[in-house]
Amino acid sequence: MVDENEVYLGGFYSSTQLSLGKFAVGTGLYATNRRLFILRKDMDVTFNKIAGNKDFVPANLTPEQNLGIVNQLSSASSQMILSKEEISTLELKEPPGAFRTGHLNILRISGESQKIGIGKKKEYEYILNLLQSFSPQTIRMV
Repeated sequence: MVDENEVYLGGFYSSTQLSLGKFAVGTGLYATNRRLFILRKDMDVTFNKIAGNKDFVPANLTPEQNLGIVNQLSSASSQMILSKEEISTLELKEPPGAFRTGHLNILRISGESQKIGIGKKKEYEYILNLLQSFSPQTIRMV
């Protein structure tokens, strides 16, 4: 069930610059004010249709558009959905060079973790901004 107070903050899918593990290239990272979604599916086209344009700003969505996007995220067959309360630390490492990757390591209170490889600085900066909106107190730079 989706809470109507849940607000879509943003996210993106990259077929080449985000990966789950070493070989599962093609990952999406999306966030609301309450949950983080890690998907193996590109939701960007779906969200653009709901918003009515390609370059929409999440803060400018109508309540109906926001609810539509949150519903799509909630019903997507996803790799992982984490509530803010489940996350203890969001470790971010910037990609150090052209052939080396950075990462986002999501550490859960339960002790489990999920690592997402980040290929380029542009994607790293977007993820950093997204996570600062999602849960700034849990971010740790490594």
